[in-house]
Amino acid sequence: MSDAPAAAATPTDTAAAEATTPTDAAAAPAATPDPAAAPAPAPAGEPPKEGDPPAGDGKPKEGEGTSTGAPEKYELAAPEGFTLEPETTAAFEGVARELNLTNDQANKLVPLGAQLVQKVQAQQTEAHQQQVAQWAEDTKADKEIGGEKFDASLAVALKARDRFATPELKTLMDQTGLGNHPEIVRLFHRIGTAISDDTFVQAPSAGGAQKSAASVLFDHPSSHPTR
Repeated sequence: MSDAPAAAATPTDTAAAEATTPTDAAAAPAATPDPAAAPAPAPAGEPPKEGDPPAGDGKPKEGEGTSTGAPEKYELAAPEGFTLEPETTAAFEGVARELNLTNDQANKLVPLGAQLVQKVQAQQTEAHQQQVAQWAEDTKADKEIGGEKFDASLAVALKARDRFATPELKTLMDQTGLGNHPEIVRLFHRIGTAISDDTFVQAPSAGGAQKSAASVLFDHPSSHPTR
């Protein structure tokens, strides 16, 4: 054990001690928010807040066009089995432009119009078929040519039709169903009855020949196919 007093600390010793002591300055700096960084999207199920990025990646989905609004000229495609009628198409394009529809959006509406046309045509066809069937029922029930006399009346009417009706008239009656109309059947029945009445004779003509009432009424080349 020494009685010598302890040596006083020197500046060198103090500097060495400070060098061996850890300081806060050597620690890593704390992360601070970067104001330029994009804000994180709102969690699912929560409404977006002001400043939140829009949902999705911002890219157009499949089928979505990159352009918006009406084009300078619409390019419309007609559905299979249809043709675009110019006047109707121009009216449709006017409405599409008024609604600011893109070309793709307008083309999605075209098939709907075609379906509507098909539906209307089917309804008209069905209504006409029902009308023709009703004409046939009315003819069978007619007091003059129907009932028990229907078969005989029809035979007389068909004979007159075959003799006096032109091929064009026969086609018209078949296509429209007018051949079933009671007034048409009645007309040909009366014609057939008139030409079978040998007792009715017209006054002699200038050449001395006599004509039946039917030949006077239907004196036309089409009424005499064998002439």
